[in-house]
Amino acid sequence: AFIEIGPGVLHPRDDPETAHISYYAKNAAMHDLRQWAGWPINERLRHLRMAEAGIEESRVGDLFDFLPVEGLGLVSVDDATGEIRQAQRSSEAEALGVPFAMVMLMFIMMLIAVMPQLSAVMEEKTQRIAEVLLGSVTPSELMAGKILGAVGVSLTASAVYVAVAILALGRMGLAERIPYFILPWFFGYMLTAMIMLGATMVGLGSACNDAKEAQSVTPLAMVPIIIPMFVMVPVIQYPNSTFATWLSLIPPFTPMVMLLRQASQAGIPAWQPVAGVIGMLAYTVFSVWAAGRIFRVAILMQGQPLKLGKVLRWTLRG
Repeated sequence: AFIEIGPGVLHPRDDPETAHISYYAKNAAMHDLRQWAGWPINERLRHLRMAEAGIEESRVGDLFDFLPVEGLGLVSVDDATGEIRQAQRSSEAEALGVPFAMVMLMFIMMLIAVMPQLSAVMEEKTQRIAEVLLGSVTPSELMAGKILGAVGVSLTASAVYVAVAILALGRMGLAERIPYFILPWFFGYMLTAMIMLGATMVGLGSACNDAKEAQSVTPLAMVPIIIPMFVMVPVIQYPNSTFATWLSLIPPFTPMVMLLRQASQAGIPAWQPVAGVIGMLAYTVFSVWAAGRIFRVAILMQGQPLKLGKVLRWTLRG
């Protein structure tokens, strides 16, 4: 790599065409050296301009000192003693770490505990295992068992991860940074998300006849998981924006997006999580009801190709 410094850099306004600093490399856009080189070069140009203007550098030694803008939280009042608490320093790692860790844990649990349900139900149907199981239980009981199994796995694993994280942060002297207020919301969102998504996976899996059909509907089933992952950064940066607010109130996206907004340091209006939970509970009940009607009809049906019209008809007519 090499750097080309144009002859007009000392006075860029006089000759803009020759006032350039160019960095040449195979992957110049991603090189850290390109970003670093601008500081010493421009620092030297400032000193040259001072010398040309006849200004003694020793008289204005702090002319080029750079002071970063320090990020602090808000001043608060202790509810117990009434004393004023000084603002605490806030860091990007803390602002991004808690929401990112919570949502990533929920995302991983969905992939581990819920997503395999679609293929598992499809295999039980094609291998006639479901017919044997339905000789002992009703379709509703079989479906409920699968959903509760996924819920149990996700909640148990999440509890272990959260407990280990709390112990680790305590040992590191960061116990005051643990967001205990968000943990009940996290497990509540986890519970409803697993039931909602688990019912969807079981219902779609019962309508599939082979692995090809299961693969074709998997991207559709993963939409409630993938979209929140794509919008994590803008939601964390602007949790009270119109986009983040409305997206968090759409039931399939509520568990992950609302959790991101609540875990952010900006805070959100108290009525929005309540409204999100009400909508999410209503949608969860609808998902279980619709998936149950599909499962009851499709689990014993063989040789019928998967079509959206049939799935909608089974949902409406049972």
